Amino acid sequence: MTREEIQSLINEQQTIILGCEANLTSTDYIAAKIAEGKATKEQYAEKIAERQSWRDAINTAKDEIERLESIEPDPEEPAEETTDETKK
Repeated sequence: MTREEIQSLINEQQTIILGCEANLTSTDYIAAKIAEGKATKEQYAEKIAERQSWRDAINTAKDEIERLESIEPDPEEPAEETTDETKK
């Protein structure tokens, strides 16, 4: 795998993390409502499970980034030298 391919895969994982973090931020109000006694866990059970799946996805993506960063990229091929013979 080339350095560019590895970086592209890392970027994909970072995009997943950013999306999941945005989802978590947009639903933070649920924890506050439950903590204040304005709602119950049962009322938000589906959303609580979804939040957990986002946290799991973040952890998986971070693990994948760590794995990708440990890959040694394929050596880059040297540029072809132009000689008088190849110009003909």
